[in-house]
Amino acid sequence: MAPVIVAKDLYKCYAGFAPVLRGVNIEVEPGEMVAIMGPSGCGKSTMLHVLGMLHAPDSGSLEILGKDVLHLDREQTAAFRRGTMGFVMQSSNLFDHSTVFENVEFPLIYEKLPPQERWERVIRALELVRLSTRVHYRSNRLSGGEQQRVAIARAMVNNPRILLADEPTGALDAKTSRLIMDNFRTLCHTGGVAMVVVTHDPKMAEFCDSVYTLEDGILHCRKREIPQIAVQQAYNLLAGPKPVVRGALVAERFPEASGQGLMYEAHHMYDTGLLSRIYAIHDNGLLGSPEGYALPLAVRRIGAWRILGAYMTMFRHMRGSSASMWSLWRTLPGRGRWGHGLWDHLRSFGSGALLARWGLEENIEIFYAAGAHGPATAAWVASRLLDVPYAFAVTSHDLASPGQNWAAKVKDAVFVRCDTEATRKAMCELLPETPGNKLVVLRDPLTLTPALSEEDAGQGAPGGKVESALNILAVGSICRRKGYDILLQACAALKNRGRDFNLKIVGRGPARLRLRWLALRLGLRGHVQFMGQVPHENMPELYNKADIFVAPGRRTRQGDMDGLPSALVEALAFGVAVVVSDLPGQTEAVTDGRNGRVVPQNDVASLAAVLEELAGAPHERHRLGEAARRALPDFLDEKGVEARMSAFFKEACHKP
Repeated sequence: MAPVIVAKDLYKCYAGFAPVLRGVNIEVEPGEMVAIMGPSGCGKSTMLHVLGMLHAPDSGSLEILGKDVLHLDREQTAAFRRGTMGFVMQSSNLFDHSTVFENVEFPLIYEKLPPQERWERVIRALELVRLSTRVHYRSNRLSGGEQQRVAIARAMVNNPRILLADEPTGALDAKTSRLIMDNFRTLCHTGGVAMVVVTHDPKMAEFCDSVYTLEDGILHCRKREIPQIAVQQAYNLLAGPKPVVRGALVAERFPEASGQGLMYEAHHMYDTGLLSRIYAIHDNGLLGSPEGYALPLAVRRIGAWRILGAYMTMFRHMRGSSASMWSLWRTLPGRGRWGHGLWDHLRSFGSGALLARWGLEENIEIFYAAGAHGPATAAWVASRLLDVPYAFAVTSHDLASPGQNWAAKVKDAVFVRCDTEATRKAMCELLPETPGNKLVVLRDPLTLTPALSEEDAGQGAPGGKVESALNILAVGSICRRKGYDILLQACAALKNRGRDFNLKIVGRGPARLRLRWLALRLGLRGHVQFMGQVPHENMPELYNKADIFVAPGRRTRQGDMDGLPSALVEALAFGVAVVVSDLPGQTEAVTDGRNGRVVPQNDVASLAAVLEELAGAPHERHRLGEAARRALPDFLDEKGVEARMSAFFKEACHKP
């Protein structure tokens, strides 16, 4: 591959001073990471500015991407630099009161890209520096290292072929500096981006392929190792995965108000080329809130302001040649009897008519609904109007109120995804005429991956720590099916037996105030902490400090219950000893005495006895946690789930 930068005999001298550059010669190959070193004041920054066309040399030649840039006028130089180069300076120079998204988006505004494409480019750039989850944070809330990574993303958002950095790690600590240089190296070697770094730190120069020193205006080569970059690999850092199927995810809301399961499922579908669009049939509040959303796909929401237009679209489909909409209405009855759920049913039909129009505009080949009620109805209507396949997912929470229209929706679905084996069995009992191969168990992906530091690696698993007080953790929405009142009563029994403990309950929900009063009545003040909603990226700290994770869920009188909570799976991944109730979904992941403990639902005495037993047995907690950590990958089988999902989608769309 031809060099991207070719500089020959560059000479630069400021009036009244000695020459700064004396015949500098350098070539930079695609994917090569070059370090320019030298003492302060030797002209390193001047050389970088000349290579970046910010300053013109007094003499010499400079070719960038095969073009002689020294003969361009001012406007041509600015346009060429903006389209091919990115700059990272020692100071991040972010807009303090703007969000991360707004800071990274700024260069794209000059390119006049549409908002949806700008969103996709910004998220992909942030993913390169592992900061997509901070997309809605204000920049003044970030650490210095995170701000510098945002600056790197801003430099990369135009997909430059050349990146110039002036002391990018000069104000950072050693650990963050290594992370930044690792990111740079990944950008160069995986994307073919050529990079020139000015640094005075020899340790940072070790990350580079080539090292030059600038002494008395003359450039000396100390090391040069040109990396081998595949041609097809270069210059595609911001390109998304190649779509296998143009699929659309239909959700009640996106992102969900609580939990990360749907977000991570969408991530996996997008990464495997199965997801091209996301549709939400409800908005997140009156004006919408994308907080926590970090996918390179803009969400199209129907919401309160668009629902009238959705109804007009639906009634338009009911006239003339499109009168088949009436047959769809008769085919799919309402959710319940005597008009129960009629408004939701009408809204879902209107949403489906609007999704059909959007799907036609965006060439959607398959609809996938994350939910058996409203999303599945809307996806069913859209698929029937467009004559394309659809599928939907059902959870144990959906089974609390099965609809009369489930039989029709299951009949037309190419497959129905169940979150647990218990859910699949319940669906078979509910709809015995359904073919068994249509109901498939595809478990949700792990929503938080533990990353132990070198310091943590020598301390053993969290369950093996010996502390003065037992740390108990419970995570989930605070509602009746979670059984937190049973947990509080068991903790009161622990206190009466002289056990010292700290209970942290993470989450929010309608039963939070009632649980607070219960904790006060039981005398647990000082032992129980209601932490509310904790940012997902802060959860590893809680899991690492926990000795026991408790999931005391129950089946309510209305039939509502948990399947396999994502927080329970996260605790297993972090090697925390878990205690769960005997709900069918939970016992699929936890076997009593093998990788956790199982107690009967609503049994305060049994739960208190198990907690007391584990409180005095740190080695047993460690054994259970390690067994859970080792068994989880095979249980989730994420690669197998991705392969099966891809096979289902391709078969439904007749793709090879």
